[in-house]
Amino acid sequence: VLTALVDLLNAGIHPVMPSLGSIGAGDLVLMTAIAHTLIGEGDADYQGRRMPSAKALMMARLAPVSLAPKDGLSLINASAVSTGAGALALIDALSALEQQEQAGALTMEAFGANRTILDPRLHLARPAACQQLAAKALRDLLTRDATPAPTTLQDPLSIRCMPSIHGALIQAIDHARLTVEIELNASADNPLVLANDSLVLSTGNFHTASLSLAFETLGLAIAQCAAASAARFIQLTGSTRHGLPKYLSPIGGASAGFVPLQKTVTAILAAIRHKANPVMLDFLPVSEGVEDHATQTPLAVAKCVEMIVLWRRLIALELMAAAQAVDLREGLTLAPATSAIHAAVRAHVPTLKEDRPLGSHADALHAVLADGYWLPAVHQILLD
Repeated sequence: VLTALVDLLNAGIHPVMPSLGSIGAGDLVLMTAIAHTLIGEGDADYQGRRMPSAKALMMARLAPVSLAPKDGLSLINASAVSTGAGALALIDALSALEQQEQAGALTMEAFGANRTILDPRLHLARPAACQQLAAKALRDLLTRDATPAPTTLQDPLSIRCMPSIHGALIQAIDHARLTVEIELNASADNPLVLANDSLVLSTGNFHTASLSLAFETLGLAIAQCAAASAARFIQLTGSTRHGLPKYLSPIGGASAGFVPLQKTVTAILAAIRHKANPVMLDFLPVSEGVEDHATQTPLAVAKCVEMIVLWRRLIALELMAAAQAVDLREGLTLAPATSAIHAAVRAHVPTLKEDRPLGSHADALHAVLADGYWLPAVHQILLD
């Protein structure tokens, strides 16, 4: 059976699987799609087309599998859908976090923020939740020969508390990664065959409460980070107290500048906050009361994935506003890394010189960010 699964992947045959149907007590309903394709039933995607699995197997010159005792149960009695989706979500979360750090650093440059918030001694005094790692990431991005004088003593909390906010997210990602790695290397089968002991034991190993909780927590940490990004956007585009033109408009007067995007930012953040509400407690007893508890892990992971997509849109908007603010500060010299970040934004979004629709530029920048590795220049600078 394992060889047959590998053959499916190598042939490019992908079972068509429903997105709903699992309540997190094992992904039984969803996993049946894989088993169906193996035996030539159900539908599959092959060469970009949906077709009956039997036809896909025939076209790929593969034969349907004849299952031996317990093979069918082993194929479906697992949490592979939740675990696999979670692993992919973590890759996206890590890349979005890196981009958020870059956006935050560029915002600090644009504000003329007080760099003392990144002093390692401050974070040694409160070594909470990866805060030191988060502060170091921002310090590295802002490293230069001479530190510019800050424009204020105490910046807004969305700037001043970035190490704490990002640190909590780093910790949430690390915890989610640990739970995913456990699931990837575990047996969630029920019953479990202990061949060495000649035993077959009933288990509850398919129940993924820890995985669901990890992604609920990750979602909350993402929402915190997104809220801070949104707040920085509002600070950049609204108030003039930081010495920036109102609405980041270079012409002033009745110019709207970036202010229409404040509504977009608010709407995106509202969607993120909505998805941050927990789902793992929403279940009903099924199977005549035998399955009277569930974790809703697939839903917890799925909404976390959706939050990352929305969060990355906020990052794109913060980058746009920060780059505009940098352009409006005369005589500002950026650090090498933030200079590369600014140049990368400008490669896709021109400076706003007069009012124009900004939605298409926001979409273009988001698309570049969603590639996952948008700025090799910064990596090279940090390595050097």
